[in-house]
Amino acid sequence: MFGLYFGDYLLEKNKISQSQYEDIMLQQKTSRAKLGFIAVSEKLLTTKQAEEVNEIQKQKDRRFGDIAIEKGYLLAEEVNYLLNLQGNPYMRLIQTLMENNIMSMKEIESCIEDFKKDYGFSDTELDALKSGDIDRIIPVFVDVNIPLTGECITLAIRNIIRFINNNILLKKAYTVKNYPFRSIAYQRLVGNHELFVAFAGEDQALLDIASPFAKEEFTTMDEDAFDSVCEFINCNNGLFASKLSKEDIHIDMTPPEFNKNKTLVSDGDIYVVPIIINGNQTDLLVVTDHKVVIN
Repeated sequence: MFGLYFGDYLLEKNKISQSQYEDIMLQQKTSRAKLGFIAVSEKLLTTKQAEEVNEIQKQKDRRFGDIAIEKGYLLAEEVNYLLNLQGNPYMRLIQTLMENNIMSMKEIESCIEDFKKDYGFSDTELDALKSGDIDRIIPVFVDVNIPLTGECITLAIRNIIRFINNNILLKKAYTVKNYPFRSIAYQRLVGNHELFVAFAGEDQALLDIASPFAKEEFTTMDEDAFDSVCEFINCNNGLFASKLSKEDIHIDMTPPEFNKNKTLVSDGDIYVVPIIINGNQTDLLVVTDHKVVIN
């Protein structure tokens, strides 16, 4: 996921071309970071030491980590730490940039610092993005501590990754009282609490949810496509209602609905979470314990 964030930033700043961006994203899906590269990136080995171990590997059929331990360059626990990072998307991105001679490590580090400053990320938030762990990433963009709302949003994002697309970008959440929309699919939950949960955006953005969930290619946002998005919302809210019932909070789900070219109005905050799927922005909307009408 960090590759998407940082790759978009490099593209925006003209540090890489569109074709380079596409190649980088493709290579990231199939590559694993080399142990020596990770060790140098994590400053556990010097470049010279990593190259020395690589040269030994050309003469002996032995693993990089075993040779580094034997040479006294790394401890066993350090090798285990590096092995855990091999599938890390941040490491794969950095390796891809360097192996394709697009950027040097010094240039990458400088751009990462600029990226952090431009977006106002703290060191902790940047580390969360680098980790690729969605449970650490979500709180960077969403206040997960808002009662019910935070839980509902977190579950919805997890389910997008599980059922729709595991390469998404989140943007900072915000609140509004009025939300004009092109297309919207939504569901109301009633009971001990009242919630309004929706996905809204341009037609193509909702199609990016409808098609993968139904496992059927929709080309227009017709009734069948809307039904697919509504079914995804129903699935997500069913899991949410089940979780709440275990906490003795009981809610019922009304049938999902859809609408077009109107405005959502609430007497409380409409929590908006922008989610980028295939380059298109879909907004996840959640309202808790406030009246919501569509005009």
